[in-house]
Amino acid sequence: MSARVPITDVISHEIRMPASLVRLLQTIIVVIMPLLLLLGSVQLLATDPYLAFEYGRADFPPDRYGFDTAQRLAYASANFQYVRESQPIEALADQQLGSAPLYNSRELKHMQDVQSVYQVAWLIWMIVLTLFLLGAFILGWCRETRTALAAGLKWGGLLTAGLVAALGLLAVAVWRLWFVAFHQVFFVPGSWVFNTSDTLIRLFPEKYWFDTALNVAGLSLASGLSLAFIGWRLQRRFHRPTSIS
Repeated sequence: MSARVPITDVISHEIRMPASLVRLLQTIIVVIMPLLLLLGSVQLLATDPYLAFEYGRADFPPDRYGFDTAQRLAYASANFQYVRESQPIEALADQQLGSAPLYNSRELKHMQDVQSVYQVAWLIWMIVLTLFLLGAFILGWCRETRTALAAGLKWGGLLTAGLVAALGLLAVAVWRLWFVAFHQVFFVPGSWVFNTSDTLIRLFPEKYWFDTALNVAGLSLASGLSLAFIGWRLQRRFHRPTSIS
């Protein structure tokens, strides 16, 4: 008795995709992979569990002005929620510390900027994710182009790993320069500089951002290498020549 061939493979085998379209979809997968994994890692860390992890580290600096860990976690969690859920600024402006506002006007303006940047990043990530899934589905549907998908995963993962490794090493080598350059790109110069007694610095000292930069790099690097390995294994399995080898 002959083996049964899945209907999807019979249909996909009859479809002949233009080589130019295969190369285009493969290139898109490779090029967008770093953005997909970096922004995905950022979103994973913009969460309460990560805050609890970071605040619970033995080397995390205590607040010299009196916030305990529970207060920090509660205020920072509300801060994250404001950014993630695109809440009105009153969500932060109405918070009180004793009889005084928790945030001053400069901090509130900066948080509006942060929310705007995060929401744009979220939109970009959704677009990139859609493009990636669409390209992967189209290339994976036809047997003749599955190796092109595998190669795209491999080279996209390697590209991500290389870029992230370079950025991570740069952050470690010249952290202060890296930190300032990052903020200068996304925010108005000077708008992100605060006093050590301001709430944002008390909640998110520079140690927090250094750790977070390395954690984003680590997650992205691990994800990139994992996808590169999966792509390599799939290439060996399909064992067909591709436009990128």
